[in-house]
Amino acid sequence: MAEETFEKEGLGHLARIEEELEEIKDRTANPKRSFINGMWQGAGAIVGSIAAIILLGWGLSVLGLVPGVGDIANSLHRMVDTVRSR
Repeated sequence: MAEETFEKEGLGHLARIEEELEEIKDRTANPKRSFINGMWQGAGAIVGSIAAIILLGWGLSVLGLVPGVGDIANSLHRMVDTVRSR
């Protein structure tokens, strides 16, 4: 009789574990979607970093804290203008 209750408790415990595993499986995204989300996050991090560096450089050049940045910006503008005129 003790063995029967032990088996019933064990089976009940296994059933609860199975239900929890099904819930975890339902909440977990598929690998393709996870890959795509990771790619978007990586691209966003790169674009955000570039934008932050550009804004920081521009802000420092406006304040005059970094000498020579204005000269570099002017030469880049001239290069862009010559490419556009061709």
